[in-house]
Amino acid sequence: MFCKFYFRITSFSKVEKEVIRDYSYSKGAVRMEFNIYLWLSAIIPIFLLLFTISYLKIDSTRAALSSLISALLIGVLIYEFTIGQLMISMAKGASLSIYVILILVGAIIFYNTIKVAGAFDTIKDFILSYSGDELVQILAFSWAFASFIQGISGFGVPVVIMASLLVAMGFKPVIALSAVLIGYSWSLGFGSMGSAFYGLSLVTGLEPIALGVVSTVLFYIPIITTGLAVTHFYGGIEAAKRGLKYILPIGLLMGSAQLGAAKFGFAHLATLLGGLAGSLAFFILFKGNKRIGDLKQKESRDMGINLALLPYFVLIVAVFIPELPVIKELVPDWELGFSYPGFTTSLGYEVAAEETYAAIDLFSHPFAFLILASIIGGMIYLAKGHLDSSKVNTIFKDSYKQASTSSIAVLFLMVMALVMNDSGMLYIFAEGMIKVSGEYFPLISPFIGTLGAFLTGSTTSSNVLFGGGQVVVAELLETSPYLIASSQSVGASLGSAIAPAKILIGVSVVGSLGTEGEILKKTLGYTLLSTLVVGIAVYAIALLI
Repeated sequence: MFCKFYFRITSFSKVEKEVIRDYSYSKGAVRMEFNIYLWLSAIIPIFLLLFTISYLKIDSTRAALSSLISALLIGVLIYEFTIGQLMISMAKGASLSIYVILILVGAIIFYNTIKVAGAFDTIKDFILSYSGDELVQILAFSWAFASFIQGISGFGVPVVIMASLLVAMGFKPVIALSAVLIGYSWSLGFGSMGSAFYGLSLVTGLEPIALGVVSTVLFYIPIITTGLAVTHFYGGIEAAKRGLKYILPIGLLMGSAQLGAAKFGFAHLATLLGGLAGSLAFFILFKGNKRIGDLKQKESRDMGINLALLPYFVLIVAVFIPELPVIKELVPDWELGFSYPGFTTSLGYEVAAEETYAAIDLFSHPFAFLILASIIGGMIYLAKGHLDSSKVNTIFKDSYKQASTSSIAVLFLMVMALVMNDSGMLYIFAEGMIKVSGEYFPLISPFIGTLGAFLTGSTTSSNVLFGGGQVVVAELLETSPYLIASSQSVGASLGSAIAPAKILIGVSVVGSLGTEGEILKKTLGYTLLSTLVVGIAVYAIALLI
């Protein structure tokens, strides 16, 4: 048997499980030799995915399928993948896709529960009553509030929550989704309770506090550039100039909160505290508005704001409570997952055996939190008369329709990522970038992180996939491994803005399937520009130290 299903009770912490889950991307020794033919062939699936989605405007399912087929053919014909090895990698990709698809399904049900109940109208009126300035609204929600959610949540959840709120406020889906993807991309380096950071620390062997301090200092750059990118995306140069008075002070505040958390050994709270600091700053800005009277009159006729926001409160509390030491001891640590054998390809690339691959914790997976919030919110909406049986049926019918197509595309993307990884394609691609860049490698370093996040849809996976190799190159170039590892982390964080899997979750939730290519084109330029600014800074620092 090439895989084994298991149900397991473990004693790992939440962060440890996240690291173990993604560590599988790079375990095993590598003896694969580089050549230009292998490198050029490894580019084809990556280029094809970008080109078909962004420029040919092919829907994401067909684009992902075409890229997957190219990866399969290249893997077998050029990278000498055997059929058995190919089947193992495809199965690993399929099992990994279950983890992502569950989040997609939970997010869609959560969104539709709030939408069908009519809560979005109340939320929209409430937000507009505090600030009529759309530039400040889109900056606050996409840049600060989404980052706070990222601090406690994971894969795509901030995109779902904040993009849906922006759509409810009147922003077009493409604008809302693009802004959130760009704006919150600075926050993934220490997001999800530090899983990406701890994954990087694990594979590099670098001292965590020192790595955290260097990383958070470097993260000041993308905090500012992503804020500027959101304002420029929304209204051009004039909007960016007008937004600067908010971006600089609040950006420095969020960066300093991250730095303080990392310096005192609380890296898992860095994004949470940074996002919270920025959110509070914007809330203070909003609070001075004088239009609350009109809102209260409207609330007396419709749903109140507290009831409208109830599912969001439940979601945040549900994520926080399991982290409390007393509760953590009581919650069962049950997992569902798969085990896979290791192998060595004909070209010498070694893939380790997996005992805990793509493990889904039944009580800490985002799906559990999203469904819990949907059930509690839905039951209260039913009791208050905002939902009935016909509306509940509408929730499930709409959710099935939205999730079915997107789930297939996610499956294709995850299988492609695993085939490229296990065949050695991603390793060869990164090796080629290193050889081409030479002494300019520090300039290229963050782009490798961006590539990893683009393909896998995960900052953690990118850090684990490329982090160790980046540190080896840093040592060969006699530059700081902490600087280069931090560069990898920043690039991987920014790369989340262009990850097709996350874009798919967003468009599926807000009902704008078919706009994936447009969103990718809008986010790609800003992501590459922010990554370039980081690369230039890393290169300059490397020359000085």
